[in-house]
Amino acid sequence: MYKTLIQLILLLILILIIFFIYNKYFYTKDKIDEVKNTNSSVIKSAEKKNLLKKNLVKKRVDNEFINLTYEKFDTNGNKYFINAKKGIMDSKSSNIIYMNEVEASLIYFNNERLIIYSKEAIFNKENFKTTFSKNVRLLYREQTLESDNLEFLIDKNIAIFRDNVKYYNQDIEAFADIVNINLITKEIDIKSKDQKKIKIKKNN
Repeated sequence: MYKTLIQLILLLILILIIFFIYNKYFYTKDKIDEVKNTNSSVIKSAEKKNLLKKNLVKKRVDNEFINLTYEKFDTNGNKYFINAKKGIMDSKSSNIIYMNEVEASLIYFNNERLIIYSKEAIFNKENFKTTFSKNVRLLYREQTLESDNLEFLIDKNIAIFRDNVKYYNQDIEAFADIVNINLITKEIDIKSKDQKKIKIKKNN
């Protein structure tokens, strides 16, 4: 009887020892593994975000160009030349380039030159259609045209000025909504949605 009691006590002590060992080593290890797995997921997520950022930066750099220059001759032998300090290629169409700090020239076969300046432009490499915007200014001989927007259609030999258009030379100043220029004859057509908006001022 006494021996059996001692065996029972020893068995209980053994069970308690096993319980404490399990809690101290095995249970804690599981928690550590769980923390490690959580940290690993966070690290992988951060690495994925960094990789995406790097890819976006690389894509932006790959699509960005410095000091762009394009030129084209029309059927009459005139050369259209456009230069930009910076350009970004459209992500959906490789023919479209968004330009900044733009200067363009139409150089006629007799060496006369029509010059255009603007802060921004959208340029199509395929047909050389150019839409100038922001502080647009065209110079030809003693004539100057300024506007918010200019659609330059080299294939149709026409330039269309829109919004806050101002034309002036040594003798007059004119303000209108739309001004069209025939790039071959250099004729200027001043139009307006409302004829009252056309204002002409004669310089003395």
